Amino acid sequence: MISVTIGIPSFNEEKNILRLLHSLSVSDGKGFGISEVIISDDSDDRTAELVKAFSIANPSLNIKYIHHSTRRGTALAWNEIFENASGAIIVLYDADTIPDRKCTEQLVQYVEGKIGLCASNPEPLGESKRSLLNSAAIFISRWLRSIRLRGLSQYTVMGRSLAIRTDLAKKISLPASIIAVDLYLQCKVIENGLEIFYNDNAIVYFSPPKTMLDLASQIIRASNGHKQIRDYIKKFRFQLSSKITLIETLRNLISDPVGALSVAVCYVLLPYYRAKVKDLNSVRWHVADSTKTLDSGFKSDQRLNQ
Repeated sequence: MISVTIGIPSFNEEKNILRLLHSLSVSDGKGFGISEVIISDDSDDRTAELVKAFSIANPSLNIKYIHHSTRRGTALAWNEIFENASGAIIVLYDADTIPDRKCTEQLVQYVEGKIGLCASNPEPLGESKRSLLNSAAIFISRWLRSIRLRGLSQYTVMGRSLAIRTDLAKKISLPASIIAVDLYLQCKVIENGLEIFYNDNAIVYFSPPKTMLDLASQIIRASNGHKQIRDYIKKFRFQLSSKITLIETLRNLISDPVGALSVAVCYVLLPYYRAKVKDLNSVRWHVADSTKTLDSGFKSDQRLNQ
């Protein structure tokens, strides 16, 4: 039985943290057991109160809650989780995600041998509500999935969820200034002589942005984060080729022309919103409040039970 540490970085997640913890408490799978849940939290809302109450009611999860009075960013939160983890494998989940029932199992089972890290398949909620922003977010998500299925690139590992060997994680120290912590971690795994595996069946759900400001922040910050470590990307030669970019863009455009048009409109608007988003180059990211609530028709166990 593989012992697993669940790691959750958190900042003002009072709307989400209980939903994630509940999903972990009802998750199932073979060959592993959750030995602890470590929450590295910088919140100044009700997150601490909610976590402590849940921990008392659910002692089997063995929740270890670490609170900080200042906002530090994801890199330092991940470092803290790595340092304190006791399980053989660490599974990271963003606090505003909902893992499928089998997600943890699907991530853990492939971290063995030369595989040092297993990447997840993030899927957006709300496909039935095809607004401009929702259509754009869904198109981007599907395009990214098609790229991951093609092989290793700078878009393989997403911070919403992943699994990494604990002994490997403890060798890695993420610089506090890094924005794209997921991509940096991918580079460090390869630098340590191990491989990355993308598991399309390791599904984790997230709520896409519902305002143009939040979408612009995510797109611009992702671009800035990749620029920070472009030398690493070149060093390990997993830069996405122009050929694959073109092929997958055209293929996704044909299957979802409305989504492609929505993305085009959003990108035209980016220069205007660039001036409105604060801290684009800071690890203290713009908080996308519109991603913190699920669609009204979504129930906590609706997808977990599929």
